Amino acid sequence: MFIPRQPVVDNQFCEYTTTSGTAGIGGTIADAGAVVYLTDSFNAEVKVFDDTLSADKPAFGFLMQKVKMGYHQLHPAGYMLPGDLGSSDVIAQPKFSGTSVVGTQKAPVGVAHNGGIFDTTHYTSYDGSAYQDIKAGDIMNVTYNMDGKITNFATSGSDADHKVHPNAMAPSIGSSNGVALVIEGVSAARAQSTAAGQTLYPIKIKLLI
Repeated sequence: MFIPRQPVVDNQFCEYTTTSGTAGIGGTIADAGAVVYLTDSFNAEVKVFDDTLSADKPAFGFLMQKVKMGYHQLHPAGYMLPGDLGSSDVIAQPKFSGTSVVGTQKAPVGVAHNGGIFDTTHYTSYDGSAYQDIKAGDIMNVTYNMDGKITNFATSGSDADHKVHPNAMAPSIGSSNGVALVIEGVSAARAQSTAAGQTLYPIKIKLLI
């Protein structure tokens, strides 16, 4: 059989992969807007591109929700803070081995795909020496070692923390470049402010994956 599925609805049934983190104090595991790839599990299990060069995977989409660790180091497992209620954050619960916590369990998460238009602050334009303008029409790639951020810095560069991830392939356009197209950009100063966590200035992008 060959059954059509509704892509927006179906993408709410993806899962963020297990982690080995044990510091259950509500820390961030993955940011909304991070670019993810499918792991080699049997389900729609995703993980953020990081500094794992062996992850030679097609880019699958952008996380629609922030994934946080639970508060099990401070409170009973399953506890939620009042600020979590009504938010879109995903809280990954602890994974146990015997009586000890060894990481977090898989958690349901939404993933955005090709054609959608989104505002995001999960980006950088640092080229290894300075921040650059991001302009309408720029192609955004996936960074290496920056938690799935996107960047308009299009070469490998010398700064390992900001260069383009060499294995984050974009299958829809058949190349390792181009996971998003900028519709509205920001100046270099605003990009730097956003990266520093001061005033956050979003860019508007059309997804290409």
